[in-house]
Amino acid sequence: MSKKSFDYNHIASYVFIASFVAALILPVVFMNFKRDQISEYENKKLADWPEFELSENYIKSVEEYVDDRIGFRESSIAAYTEANNALFHTMVNPLFMWGEEGNIYYKDKDYIAAYQRLNTDKEYIDSMVGFLEKTNDYLESKDIRFLYFVCPDKKTIYSEYFPHTVHVNENNTAVLEYLDERMKDSGVEYINPKDYLLAAKENVLLYNRLYDVTHWNDRGAFIGHSLIDQKVQEWFDDVPPLKEENFDLETVHVDSLDNAKFEIDEDIPLYKLRDDETADYTELLKPYMDCETDTFYTHHINATAPNNRRLLVFTDSYFQSYQKFYDNRFREVYFVHRQNYDYVQYFVNLTFPDMVIFETAERSISSEMPLTSDFSNYRYEPAYMGDGTYTDNPGVTYDITNVSGGKVSGSYIYLDPADTTAIFKMDGVINAADGSEDVNVYARTDDECIECEYSGLYRQSEEEGVNRFSLSIQRRFMAQSGIDLFATDGSGNTFLLESFEVKYDD
Repeated sequence: MSKKSFDYNHIASYVFIASFVAALILPVVFMNFKRDQISEYENKKLADWPEFELSENYIKSVEEYVDDRIGFRESSIAAYTEANNALFHTMVNPLFMWGEEGNIYYKDKDYIAAYQRLNTDKEYIDSMVGFLEKTNDYLESKDIRFLYFVCPDKKTIYSEYFPHTVHVNENNTAVLEYLDERMKDSGVEYINPKDYLLAAKENVLLYNRLYDVTHWNDRGAFIGHSLIDQKVQEWFDDVPPLKEENFDLETVHVDSLDNAKFEIDEDIPLYKLRDDETADYTELLKPYMDCETDTFYTHHINATAPNNRRLLVFTDSYFQSYQKFYDNRFREVYFVHRQNYDYVQYFVNLTFPDMVIFETAERSISSEMPLTSDFSNYRYEPAYMGDGTYTDNPGVTYDITNVSGGKVSGSYIYLDPADTTAIFKMDGVINAADGSEDVNVYARTDDECIECEYSGLYRQSEEEGVNRFSLSIQRRFMAQSGIDLFATDGSGNTFLLESFEVKYDD
């Protein structure tokens, strides 16, 4: 063997060994050690380093951390995803899949099962409808209009483009089919825009082919909210109608999916409100309010609105960006995540709405909602319907456990003008002499009668074995006057607990 060949062989070996060692070491050197990181391609939060514990789960958590954080992981996923799409027209993504004729669809297993009519949970839908009926009865007793709206999936409106390899069991009942059947006799104002959307899709694209395929686009949304506006116009003659002429319809180009880094090329429609005169007050109450989650929460005020109407919407991501269809038409508009279903009564008494909308996406009814929303054992404190006269107190006392946004001393509530807390809150516990838990607490201001309990608080009271109440009032609604804290019991007695005088403490 010549020296030249020997040198070449050695060099090749050295290069191979060096490459092999680099392949082992560099991914570790370039690991992502930052906390709270998101994978753009998988749209998931990467695992953080677990707290130490002597368990098998700890070892698994460490393995998950290394798998998620290893160097070059994102670029490897990107290359693999793009190669599969280019060569085989296959989408390697945990969230999305290709449908027919260049359409993308959501790939969640529950979403696919719902399309196949395999997971229509009739018992759960029954419990949800029961919640809606209770909500309607409660709001009706307070002369507040209520509407339930369901948002159909893209797979329901554009079923012809869903992957043809996915088959439907036509003998089973679809989610919307059963929901329509149950809502028919519920007495609740209900809108399922499915038929309107199926008719309209002949003339306009209502769900994008590629971008944000878990929701309708602005054209589809405008049709849905126009159906809501028909009810608004029927109920309120001082709320201006929703008109397309009040918006500019723009076309926006997008080059990547909304929830994953995947290259696309699509123009999408976007309505923009002209002459928007609303002010964003989202941060006014947000730091101080009680809720399950403040995701999607927004609060807009329009001082120039031609009415004093307030709208309260319990929403998921389907309505998230559509407050614009109500701004300039109502004086105040609140959007609250529907996962706060246990706080409906709390928000009603905090915002004093003229109308409440509860919205759910079709896909959520068979996937996320059964895991997050338990409509069983749901309670509303009945609205006070008495004439305002008090009888003798049968021995019921109360203890204040917490006060914020002011201070309570004896029969006085003191508010500091320099305090920026937007909500005055007073929590307490009721003590009945006979040990009865059948006591409802209310507060009466100059203008309103407020229920001081709600479903979430009932659940807490049952867990703790005490009877809790909670009074929350926006400070801007509190005049320097008085607030009566009173109660009713199972015997029909209405009795005063305390008559507070509100003072501003300089």
